[in-house]
Amino acid sequence: MTDILSLSPEVLDWAASQIGGSLEGIARTISKRAPEKIMAGTLTTSQAMRFAAAAKVPFGYLFLQAPPGPRIRPELVDFRTINSLSTPLSRDFFEVYDDVKFKQVWYKDFLEREGAEPLDFVGQGRRQSLDSAQVAEQIRIALRLDRVAMGKASTVEELFSYLSAQIEAVGILVFKNGIVGNNTSRPLSVSEFRGFAISDPIAPVVFINGRDAPAAWMFTLMHEVAHIWQGDIGVSDAATASHNGDEKFCNAVAAEVLVPSADFAAMWSQAEGDSKARLNELRRHFKVSLLVLARRALDFGYVGESLYREIYVTSQKSGAKENDAGGGNFYATLAVRNSRKLAKRVASLATSGNISLREAGQLLNTNPNNVVTFYEKQRALPA
Repeated sequence: MTDILSLSPEVLDWAASQIGGSLEGIARTISKRAPEKIMAGTLTTSQAMRFAAAAKVPFGYLFLQAPPGPRIRPELVDFRTINSLSTPLSRDFFEVYDDVKFKQVWYKDFLEREGAEPLDFVGQGRRQSLDSAQVAEQIRIALRLDRVAMGKASTVEELFSYLSAQIEAVGILVFKNGIVGNNTSRPLSVSEFRGFAISDPIAPVVFINGRDAPAAWMFTLMHEVAHIWQGDIGVSDAATASHNGDEKFCNAVAAEVLVPSADFAAMWSQAEGDSKARLNELRRHFKVSLLVLARRALDFGYVGESLYREIYVTSQKSGAKENDAGGGNFYATLAVRNSRKLAKRVASLATSGNISLREAGQLLNTNPNNVVTFYEKQRALPA
């Protein structure tokens, strides 16, 4: 005899909403004869299993009396400017976070087995009670940032690649993706978050929302690195106008690393034209967003609040990219989404037989066969 289950229609409706669907839509897919029974919460065990699979939720969730509340991660601090209680982190965010965390845990275990030593800079800013300028100086020295090399970058993408390589060279993994995994139909929301940091003495990680405008990537990147220096595990929106003390501190660090005060003041005095013209001239040099430069100019007293607010409003309307489906070279995109350093190490271990191609494929979210091809092409990628 077929088992008949009595489930909460409210929970079923919640489950359907997790994929942007409706209870009726899934019910009609599962049962063309009597979808109304499913909508009322009366399902066979087989139908319930199919429902869970269609909604992409754990089977056990369907037996709850009420929909689960917003997911909470005790270790993840919400630094976002928006009210996180009224705007909880989405399923998309947690899927991305879980994926990155899975890779980070695997990599940490690998490094510990290799005898890796803790990285002194993780949490150093807070341990030593450093101010933002001191943290920025430590970051510049640790990353061996070369202003000449940064100036030679012809595009913001090139500058981001240079900075990422320098960051990964000291032991911080850098992930950048604008979608959930490889699913181009699930773009990440810039208004929800721009990045997050996972501070760990062995395997620290930063993630950048690639859906954001390229000119904003660098600022978010250095902002999240500042969180690593502070020892934070949290999600940020890197809002320039943030009132959160930790976010303001990391904003100040990022601004000083990318647009050093001395360089900014010197170039401003040499630039010609009105304030907007000067800001655009400096933008071509520093290759960061106009909003970051406007904030620097406001802090220096070079521009007024009205111009800053004008640029702020404009940036909010046009900041995000239309699309970040990857495109371009598949294997280069694979590396960026999974951290170049991690991707190369995983591919190397797989082709040498130290881990299986299946495990490598799971780590890099790709077909195992692609891992071999990626390994063959890795020498063409930046170190």
